[in-house]
Amino acid sequence: MMIKPHYFIKLISLILLLAVATSTYSLEWQSLKTDQQRILKPFKKHWSTLSEQRQKRLIKAAKRWETLSPDQKKRLKKRFKHWKKLNKEERKIAREKFKHFRNLTPAQKQRIKKQRKWFKKLPPKLRKNLRLRFKQMTPEERREMRLKLRNMRPAERKMFIRQLAQ
Repeated sequence: MMIKPHYFIKLISLILLLAVATSTYSLEWQSLKTDQQRILKPFKKHWSTLSEQRQKRLIKAAKRWETLSPDQKKRLKKRFKHWKKLNKEERKIAREKFKHFRNLTPAQKQRIKKQRKWFKKLPPKLRKNLRLRFKQMTPEERREMRLKLRNMRPAERKMFIRQLAQ
């Protein structure tokens, strides 16, 4: 028995259509839990256009959100508000820095966290002056300053930073 060409084409088309339909993941908005819908409300309008990977990541984030303390939620909201204010280039740079940070060794990550904590403890005016001064330096000057700071004792570092910020 020979299959007629037009039946063969229809059969292949049907198989391809079924393959595409089953491989495409799209979780309907209505199938989300009420709490998830509330948390993911900013994505409601374009939910169906999001990729499977993006939808899954957002659902996972919504589940994590539900487990956070009120203080943690407050900090995350503040960070997200700041993120939304960044332009495309600033976001790209932030993503690259985060990717770089994730690839560091645990010791390197710890050192960076310690330095950031130390910097955050400085008075706001001093931090602002240091940032401005740092931006004015060449990459070589920045490298030299980092090395110098690493080799100083805390009291020396404190004096050096205050002089640098003036």
